[in-house]
Amino acid sequence: MGGLDPVDEALELLEKRKDRAGFDTATKADYLSNLGKRAIMTYAERAVLLKKSTAQWRMGHGNPAPYELMTGSGMPELLKQSLGLLQDLVAHKRFVFVPSGPGARMLLTIGNALRPLEYAIVDTMQDSLLRIVDRGHFTGAWKELRKPVEQFANDVGSQIVVGTYRASSMCPAYIFYAHAEHAHEAALIAMGDSTLQEHRGFPMLIDLADRVCSSVFGADSLTAPAQLAYADSGEPFRYLSERQTRR
Repeated sequence: MGGLDPVDEALELLEKRKDRAGFDTATKADYLSNLGKRAIMTYAERAVLLKKSTAQWRMGHGNPAPYELMTGSGMPELLKQSLGLLQDLVAHKRFVFVPSGPGARMLLTIGNALRPLEYAIVDTMQDSLLRIVDRGHFTGAWKELRKPVEQFANDVGSQIVVGTYRASSMCPAYIFYAHAEHAHEAALIAMGDSTLQEHRGFPMLIDLADRVCSSVFGADSLTAPAQLAYADSGEPFRYLSERQTRR
């Protein structure tokens, strides 16, 4: 039989284990960056909206083409996949995205001047996407990706409008993103769903999705089955840290 010498294989394994962090701690090698994790999450959210939903309209959180996907978050393959996915999502046309805490103070100032159940279309995403290109993210090995991202910003970004709305007299204004051809319907859908929470003025469907995902797909959804597998093998406590068995 082939393979490594058992002693060499054991020494190699020990060397790899030596570089790992202790229990309940982490090193940079043990986890993705926050931007990388957010990129994977936002990609998955948009993929589910596009490929799994059968509804005529799709409501999402954030904006259709977020920074972490437009830069790839350090992963060129993710950027390539994202461009195709986002093009298909925008081609669907019937979508509306609402972010929780955008930094666009100018848009929010306009929105807060609106009366309840009013909305305003202010701009498109084209300029904001082109600024991502101009900030120098596409140099060196990334240079070949500059042209498709720039083309996406010009062709697709110009189809996405940015607006603001205010659902009630008690709540702040929020920003929304929609396709230019269906912006009016998108604003009405966002406002209609937001009026169900008059004090918040934020779409109830997005809040509901957050609650469902937090409860069904939280950390326990992975750790509990793993601990059960250890218990079934007769080692329920061997790989738990002191803090985990303290509780």
